[in-house]
Amino acid sequence: MSLWVLALIVIVIILLSYLIFKFIDGNRDFWTKQGVPYVHGNQIFNNWNRYTFRIPFHELDNQMYKFLKKEPDIKIGGTTLFRHPMLFILDLELVKNILVKDFDHFINRRGIEFSDPKFELMLFNMINQDWKDLRVTMTPTFTTSKLKSMFGIFIESGEKMVNFLQTELKKSSDSELELRGVCGRYTMDVIASAAFGVDSQTFENENSPFAVNGRKLQDNFSNTLLIKFILMILFPKIAKYLKMDFFNIEAINFFESVVKDSIRRRKELGEKRNDFLQLMLEAQDDTDTMAHSPEDEAIIDQYEEKTQLVDSKKLIKMNLSDELLTAQCISFFIGGFDNIETLLLWVCYELALNPDVQDKLYKELHGATNGDKENLTYDSVNNLAYLDMVVSETLRKYPPGVKMERKCNKDYKIANDNYVIKKDTHIIIPTYAIHHDPEIYPDPNKFDPERFNTENKMSRHPYAYLPFGLGPRSCIAMRFALMEGKAAVAHLVINFKFSPGVKTHIPMKYTTKGVLKPENGMWLKLESRN
Repeated sequence: MSLWVLALIVIVIILLSYLIFKFIDGNRDFWTKQGVPYVHGNQIFNNWNRYTFRIPFHELDNQMYKFLKKEPDIKIGGTTLFRHPMLFILDLELVKNILVKDFDHFINRRGIEFSDPKFELMLFNMINQDWKDLRVTMTPTFTTSKLKSMFGIFIESGEKMVNFLQTELKKSSDSELELRGVCGRYTMDVIASAAFGVDSQTFENENSPFAVNGRKLQDNFSNTLLIKFILMILFPKIAKYLKMDFFNIEAINFFESVVKDSIRRRKELGEKRNDFLQLMLEAQDDTDTMAHSPEDEAIIDQYEEKTQLVDSKKLIKMNLSDELLTAQCISFFIGGFDNIETLLLWVCYELALNPDVQDKLYKELHGATNGDKENLTYDSVNNLAYLDMVVSETLRKYPPGVKMERKCNKDYKIANDNYVIKKDTHIIIPTYAIHHDPEIYPDPNKFDPERFNTENKMSRHPYAYLPFGLGPRSCIAMRFALMEGKAAVAHLVINFKFSPGVKTHIPMKYTTKGVLKPENGMWLKLESRN
């Protein structure tokens, strides 16, 4: 190859790279033309670090939020993501209106087109009437009475986790253990039992089929996945034509086969268990159009009231085919595994760094159980005020969803403002940034469970705390997730004392290959209380 040809190839590559970059980075004047305060990512971080995801996911939004908040009384601000205009919501009253009061204008999330039809059947990806009907159908599955019947699953998996840690502690020469794998095993074991009706065997064998395929679905960004993600946002039709998918299809197919086998056994052999799958199977045969039974209507709390669709009584329950049911079980894993693993990791970390908090929590737990694990029940765990405060503060500092996205489905005029949010505008509610706003939470990087005592909660705007979202499109399994997390924390604190070790990073660095995950694992020193 001649030098001229080589030079020409290099020039063409440089030119194409420049044109692609300008295309992706374009549309900068979209918001300024509308008179909306605008922040571009390169005002915060350089383009290379942003577009190669070298910046943790939460930090870019957090810095944009701070940049925009410099303007007094600001309600909204604009930015672009891969040339797509995104509207930042900074005013908490407007957050409330979007999520609850005027929800009918913001029903849907930003949709991603998948080549596998199973993803189109998952609740989190559904839109409009289909989403409404399925939400109403599934809501009774997560009421208090149903969760009580599943609490035994949390206890069983919690005891497996404790036994596993005791064994690993005996093997360790320095009492330092890496907890990410352990917390992941607990979460996977709970979901395997609750959603798939099987024993994951993750504590007995880290390479069990369930464990291997579960790890394939974890939040772990590679360069290949990054390219897929960008193409699915920029060119959804082309990505779908090329059969690009965000999740590992081999793992998805494995879980599909597990669910279908469990459904077949229960229908043919009459097997029944107290789990999510059983409740969904019962919903298949339930033609009642009521969203809740009379018993469940009596125990809907203030939070649940905000999640109800205003027309839920008029909606007809969706006919749950085996395919639809299977899709919900898989989405249960996708949505639940990573979030609870992350919660448990940061609870352990913060307890290790704050021994006074850990001692107070231990005393509460020991007092409630009298040292007897048989006293660890749904009601006893649910009534532990300080445990709730510790979990709530962890979810504030490390929210499972660092932001929420909505899509405006009809023009919406902002109250007491002349600006109209146009149909099809993508909305960002920056959860992590709100949770770390010093005007709302003074000294936001400090871990302080007292922020969530009754007095302090009442003094804050009710929409300043959004770990699972709020409103009808909030996380449907929020109650399940909280009880799963609290049961695990109770097992851990009753049985172990946590402290920083030689391998513990202080402060902790976040990986860029996931959301709010420690960069090099979570190493802590454990001491058995038994």
